[in-house]
Amino acid sequence: MKNKLFIFFILSTILLPLYGQTTNLKEDAIKVAEKGNYTKAIELLEKAKTESPNDPEIYYYLGVFMHYLSYDSVPLVGYNSSYPDKVLVNLEKTIKLKPDYGNAYYFIGAQYGANAIDALLDGNEEEYKIAFKKAYDAGAFPVWLIEYDRNILKSCPENAILFVTGDAVFDPIQYLQEIENYRKDVTVIAFPFLNRPWYVNILKNGFNDVITKIPIRISSKQIMDIHPYKWDTLEVNIPISEKLKNEFNLPIDAIMKWSLEPDMDSNNRSLLSTNLTILLNIIESNKWERPIFFSLGFMPSTFSGLEKNFQLYGMAFRLLPFKTEKTNYNINVSKIEEVLLNKNNIKDFKEVNKHNMPRASNMLGNYYWVLYNLADYYKSKNQLDKIRQLENYIKEYLNTDTLQYGNKILQMIDKLAKN
Repeated sequence: MKNKLFIFFILSTILLPLYGQTTNLKEDAIKVAEKGNYTKAIELLEKAKTESPNDPEIYYYLGVFMHYLSYDSVPLVGYNSSYPDKVLVNLEKTIKLKPDYGNAYYFIGAQYGANAIDALLDGNEEEYKIAFKKAYDAGAFPVWLIEYDRNILKSCPENAILFVTGDAVFDPIQYLQEIENYRKDVTVIAFPFLNRPWYVNILKNGFNDVITKIPIRISSKQIMDIHPYKWDTLEVNIPISEKLKNEFNLPIDAIMKWSLEPDMDSNNRSLLSTNLTILLNIIESNKWERPIFFSLGFMPSTFSGLEKNFQLYGMAFRLLPFKTEKTNYNINVSKIEEVLLNKNNIKDFKEVNKHNMPRASNMLGNYYWVLYNLADYYKSKNQLDKIRQLENYIKEYLNTDTLQYGNKILQMIDKLAKN
C-alpha cells in the first residue's frame, strides 16, 4: 500500500506541473494574441500541443491565430507562407476532437472565404466558386445561416446593389449565388474590401459570371492611387431620378443631401476613408438606376450620416433619397411581413440548436430586432391584435434556448401589447 501511494505521489508531481504548464502556455498564447503578437502566440501553442496533443482548444487557437496572422496582421519579415494551409489542418483537427466546436466551423468558412478572395485576385473564377462549395461541404454554412442569408437576398428587389459586411454574410451569399445560382441579379459588394484598389477595379469592370459591373465613374488609374483624402464635413448634393420623385411624391426640385463627415484623422487633419469615397462615387454614379441596399449589422457610425436615409426593408436596409426618421418611410411593413411572417422562410431557424456557431449565430438576433420594429409599428397604429399574433408567431417558430435574448424581445413585445 505504501508503494502504491509512493508511485501515485511520484506521478502526481510529474503530471500536475505538466498540466499546469500546458494550461499556462495556452492562456499566455491567448494573452499575447490579444496584443496582436500572433507569431509568439503560435509558438506557445505549438509547445502546448506537444504536451497536450488531444486538447481541441489548442488546435482551434492555432487555426484562428494563423488565420489572423495571414490576413489581419502586418506581413512582417519571416512570415510563414504555409500558414493559410495549416489553418484548415488545425481547425479540422479541432472538430475531429470535438465535433460540436461551433466556432471552429465558423473559421473554416472564413478561411475558405479568404481562399476565394485570393482566387478572385488571381482571376481564377473556378477556384473562387470551388472555395465556397468546400466551405459548405465542410459544414461551415449550416442550414440556418444559409436561410438567414437567403432572406437577405429575398429582401432585395431585382437588380439591386447590396453592400454587406462580415464573413458570415458575404461568404454564404456567394455560395448561394455561385453554387446554387440563386439571385445572381443582385450585385453583392463586400464593404470592407472597398479600400482595396484591385477589388474596386473588378467592381468597375465586372468579372465573368461572378460579378456584374456597377457604375463607378473614376478611372482605373485613380482607383489604383486611391487613399484617404483630406476632408471636412461637407454637404454632398445628389440629384434624384424622376422615377423616385414620382414614387415618393417629391417636389420637382428635390435633391438628396448627405452631410458627409470625415471618418478618419491623421496629424490633426480630418480624412475621408477610401471605403466612404468609393461608396459616395457608386451612389452618385448609379443615379438611382439600381436600388441600393445594405445588410443589417453594420455599425451605425460606418456611413457617416447616410444611415439617416435608410428604410428597414425586410432583412436589409434600403437607401432612400431623403431622411426617413419620423416619416412613414422608415419601415416597409409589407416587405417585412412578406419575408419574415412566411414560416417557410424561417423553417430552419431552430437548427441553430444542433449546429450553433456563436460567432455567427448572434446575427439571428436581427430577426427579433426587425420583428420588434414591426410590433412597434403595429403599436403606433393601435393594432394590438397583430402584436399578439406576432408574439405567438415568434414563440412557435423563432423561440429557442440557444439565443437567450429571444425571451427578452418577447417581453418587450408583450409590453407593447399591454401599454
